[in-house]
Amino acid sequence: MKKTVMIVDDQDELRESISTFLQNEGYQTINARNGNEALHLIEEKQNVDIILLDVMMPEKDGYVTLRELRMDKNKTPVIMLTAKTDEIDKLLGLEIGADDYITKPFSLREVVARMKAVLRRTSEEQADDEWIQKADIKINLNTYEVYVNDTRVNLTPTEFKILTTLVEKPGRVYSRLQLMNIAVGEAFVNYERSIDTHVSNLRRKLSELGSSATIQTVYGIGYRLGVEA
Repeated sequence: MKKTVMIVDDQDELRESISTFLQNEGYQTINARNGNEALHLIEEKQNVDIILLDVMMPEKDGYVTLRELRMDKNKTPVIMLTAKTDEIDKLLGLEIGADDYITKPFSLREVVARMKAVLRRTSEEQADDEWIQKADIKINLNTYEVYVNDTRVNLTPTEFKILTTLVEKPGRVYSRLQLMNIAVGEAFVNYERSIDTHVSNLRRKLSELGSSATIQTVYGIGYRLGVEA
């Protein structure tokens, strides 16, 4: 069965160029000129396997569009397309829930290669539900659900990846750079301290639900998960 790609970009020529190339590669395509149009098509239950989402668009930019998708529990893989090259812009997209990030100008063959990699990865992740549990924390690695004392807790994509890493190997110490690399795919040296903010939020959420597990600071190194015996 052909995979369906939604292309969201306000540049008509680029959007049509990508669409034509993907169709020649065996994909079906759905085109949208902005975030509002894309969200409307998705609300109409258009079957989409992956979304190519431009960042800079009128009416509703790519960041806002992606945030609304994820808030609506839509887990369709998203690759951001942007002319922005700053690491902070890439970090923001990944933090919101993007699966990959391609900087303009790009080759269309690179787009196809990145799409195949993302689709392969997400397909493997969705194959079977897989739970991990430590103390009162339960995590579903495929549905991204987290429960503490049997109560659902809402986490950002970055918080989810950090907590999953710590729960999988309690007691192991991870540096900030290691956690940054795990959470967003790259170790951004200038932004490693942002991990502290995510850890602080995680601690608050675990504490509010009375978890016996704690995220401990190992001074001068990083963090580990502590579990009561």
